[in-house]
Amino acid sequence: MPRSPNVPDFQLPDLCRGQGLLGVVVIGELLSVLIVIAGQGLYDFDWRVLVQTSLLTLWISLLSALLLCTARRRIAMFTSVGGALVSYGLILLVTLLCSVVVQGARFYWAPDRHSLASSAWVVLEYVAIAAIPAAMMLRYLYLQQSLQFQQRAELESRIQAMQSRIRPHFLFNSMNMIASLIGSDPGKAERVVEDLSDLFRHALTESQTLVPLREELSLSRRYMALEKLRLGDRLRAVWEIGDYGSGVLIPSLTIQPVLENAVYHGIQLIPEGGEVTIKVNRINDRIVIDVINPRNPRIQHNKGNRMAMHNIQTRLEAHFGTTAFVQAEVTDTSYITRINYPVPAQAPEQP
Repeated sequence: MPRSPNVPDFQLPDLCRGQGLLGVVVIGELLSVLIVIAGQGLYDFDWRVLVQTSLLTLWISLLSALLLCTARRRIAMFTSVGGALVSYGLILLVTLLCSVVVQGARFYWAPDRHSLASSAWVVLEYVAIAAIPAAMMLRYLYLQQSLQFQQRAELESRIQAMQSRIRPHFLFNSMNMIASLIGSDPGKAERVVEDLSDLFRHALTESQTLVPLREELSLSRRYMALEKLRLGDRLRAVWEIGDYGSGVLIPSLTIQPVLENAVYHGIQLIPEGGEVTIKVNRINDRIVIDVINPRNPRIQHNKGNRMAMHNIQTRLEAHFGTTAFVQAEVTDTSYITRINYPVPAQAPEQP
């Protein structure tokens, strides 16, 4: 059954370890208790029957989990409905085979107490009993998968909306930069246009929401170089990049808006200019990025700064969870923006 692009793929949880395996064992034991109570009632409850039923149920449950784990990657190639049907069929097949083995052994060792016909009916009863909880479990997994698919789609839409707010702002401010240079230094304005075309090619056509940190730093360096052309000696950038490891990702256009605010709400408001310091370090499997710029306490433009902070915070949380944050610290002479987020054990999925 081919996968449809409009239907979420069927992903079974890992049933062979951790919470998945514990859930299989617990559900199997609860089912055993339910079967014994339904068959004998509480008054005639027999612990020996419960032990026998539990052993059979546990055997079927663990073998089914092992088979589903083995076939997990192949099942993921089907659509949700196809994967659920295949998983359902495998569970019933394991139940049938285990029941045949158990009843066959009983018939072999005590043929006078178990006829072939009665053994066949018992096998069918076992399969019928297993069919109900197996269907309920797979239905639950299907609904859970659909919910995750919906949440992933909503997350993608939210991130793209945030990204679309950043990019036009970057574009408009860059156009203002060119306009300010045309009258004073046409030659420099021409170089800025050429450099901006390369910068926009990367920043505005990037389809991924997560990019390697080294690429984000490269874009940020190029942006600061362009601002250096406009402001000259008034702007000095100091880069203190520590060893943050390989494979580290960051939402696209995260550092650049912070640098833009550092220039427009910091350096540009100080007649003599100042120094913007960018520090990047990895501390206890967390990336810490500090952007420090001087401030003029008598003149402050805070609205754009707050919008950028909120935008970055939202995108960081969407990718890395609520432990990711961006915060600002204001002193008498400087403004410090800190971006802090965890480095996952494996790269986060593109939503």
